[in-house]
Amino acid sequence: MINYSLKTQTVATGSSYGAIAEDEHARMAVQNALAKMEHTTVGAVLLFLSSAYAHNPKNAIKEAAKAAGTPQIFGCCAMSLLTEEEWLMDVEGAVAMVFPQSMALQPLRVLEQLNVAPDLVLTLSSPNASTIAVNATDNRQIGSITSDEYGHGPYSIWQSGRIEEHEFSLSAFPNDLQAHIVVADGVKRLSKELQINLSESHTLKQVDGHAAFDSIPEEIQQLAAEQPYKLLCAVSENSHVNSLKQGHFKLHHVVSANPDNGEVVLSGSPKAGRHLFWAMRDAKEAERSIQSELLALKQTLKKEPLFALAFPNMGRGPEFFDGRDRDLDCFQGAFPDTPLIGFYGNGEITPGHQNKGLIRRYSTVMAVYTEV
Repeated sequence: MINYSLKTQTVATGSSYGAIAEDEHARMAVQNALAKMEHTTVGAVLLFLSSAYAHNPKNAIKEAAKAAGTPQIFGCCAMSLLTEEEWLMDVEGAVAMVFPQSMALQPLRVLEQLNVAPDLVLTLSSPNASTIAVNATDNRQIGSITSDEYGHGPYSIWQSGRIEEHEFSLSAFPNDLQAHIVVADGVKRLSKELQINLSESHTLKQVDGHAAFDSIPEEIQQLAAEQPYKLLCAVSENSHVNSLKQGHFKLHHVVSANPDNGEVVLSGSPKAGRHLFWAMRDAKEAERSIQSELLALKQTLKKEPLFALAFPNMGRGPEFFDGRDRDLDCFQGAFPDTPLIGFYGNGEITPGHQNKGLIRRYSTVMAVYTEV
């Protein structure tokens, strides 16, 4: 899988995979990336391993470090992985992105000791530590929550070649790189924006002056009552009227919807004064959203980016898009020569309006990097 193209890159990706989680996949992924690059001193490596490595990724990390000639290995394990060339599902292996010294990732704690305030922090977290992770810094954040096949872990995250015992990492690229953030939702809006008047814990009681159930569009009320899990509720991050329009919201599953007492129970805890809209997952709307966002960014940049990070939700990908990863297809169409790395996660982290780190669901989040 070595790229023998005569064109060399400043940043490059590589992958290696097979039926078994072998440590040499990490080494081969780094070597395959290096084969595409200009001769340079490696400053850091982003290494993502499939979830089968999570029990003991240390040897694979060491193999990547030896191949790169640096201990600065950052990453985590996840159920499925991807680069700009392919996605890795139902196999075991590794993907790596190699950076020269001038673009190297560094741990946030190191940057803070140097009195450097990064513009954007890359946050990788397990589901167990996600709330702690997004509240661990006042810097804007982008990243993802790790995933595995059964949702029970173990979850492994590493920084500077060492496993993070608290299950999250915070790192950043140099400030002379500019990150352009792309957020594409995977839902279709079914209602206008409504205000929550009364709620209690997970239960919506009154919305826009009516019983919460009555705020659900009439044409889907029967579906909500009989199959509530198919319906989603987007609740604004704060009480500002423009919060939903700006995309600052969290998606909650509908647990139950009772037409008799008018109450709707959500997976999250909505607060009175905030706004909501009802939604459902929709592949066509998801594809339209990512394509629109990427084409708009392409027109803004007017040049090929240096590299990109991609964090689609594990509920997206080929199964959601009927056999193709349309997120990746749209990226390739917009930026065909840009290296990309990422994984399918259990939640996506983006900058919020009120919070510097906001956890999303069912979206795809990308950070596309250019020189300042």
